[in-house]
Amino acid sequence: MKKIAILLILLLAAYAHADDPHVSTGWTASEETAGTGEADPGSEKKISIRYPDINDIFNLYQPYLEHISAYEPIYFLVGTNPEDSKFQFSFKYRLFNPDSPLAERYRFLNGFHFAYTQTSFWDLASSSLPFEDTSYKPEIFHISSNIDTGLSPESGLFIQSGIQHESNGQGGEASRSTNFLYARPVFIYYDEASNFGFMISPKFWLYVDNDEEYNRDLPDYRGYFYLDLMAGKPNGLVLSSNLRWAQKGGSAQFDATYPLHRIHTGISGAYLHIQYVNSLAESLLDYDARNEAIRIGISIVR
Repeated sequence: MKKIAILLILLLAAYAHADDPHVSTGWTASEETAGTGEADPGSEKKISIRYPDINDIFNLYQPYLEHISAYEPIYFLVGTNPEDSKFQFSFKYRLFNPDSPLAERYRFLNGFHFAYTQTSFWDLASSSLPFEDTSYKPEIFHISSNIDTGLSPESGLFIQSGIQHESNGQGGEASRSTNFLYARPVFIYYDEASNFGFMISPKFWLYVDNDEEYNRDLPDYRGYFYLDLMAGKPNGLVLSSNLRWAQKGGSAQFDATYPLHRIHTGISGAYLHIQYVNSLAESLLDYDARNEAIRIGISIVR
């Protein structure tokens, strides 16, 4: 916990420094007096800086950043039992430039993406703060453009399909790995009048080259199907659930997120996140054990 406290102090110090009115982002110089070449000590003007932020220059050399976007939720959650803490980050990358002649001719190419998600289970109760297990999940997938269902102009139906590898990066008896071929229809409805939307998304998968030595019976605990449900307002509370069925029993995860700026106007860019999970195979290492946990924290993508 000491390391986390130090990190929070550094972040707060940086935030305070950025908001300090005495800290200037540029520099000033005396304006030359016309015809004399002498500086007038009573007149100073701000010298404009073309690139006030380091990212303004950095982005000049990163023309493909617009191809990167959020994918799965990104969060840091502390368990009510701290040994059950968990964090996740995720992104996707569009493989073809939609403005290229190739993509303009074959529009389906715009749907191809590479994605990467990493989920870590962190024991914050032990003095050494060990990571209990981490799942590394690279994948390649294709998602269709909006399919016209004729139901409503405010609705959306998308079909996502791909292949995902998942492993915990360990060796020996602690090694776990598998691969999935999956298909996932995503139905979304958003009502502009009420500012309310919901999503229904079942996912079906088949195991390909599952590790037969260390997690042969993973399908019995992970299953072949889950159902994602989500509902809420973009600028308000959003509730989501993930329901999964397998031979050894059902699993469920429920998440609630709420924008922090609705709690305090000085906070932006994050959500209060509460998660309840009662699940088999939440982590790969202990896939044959049921885990029940309540976690509270912050998410920046929900």
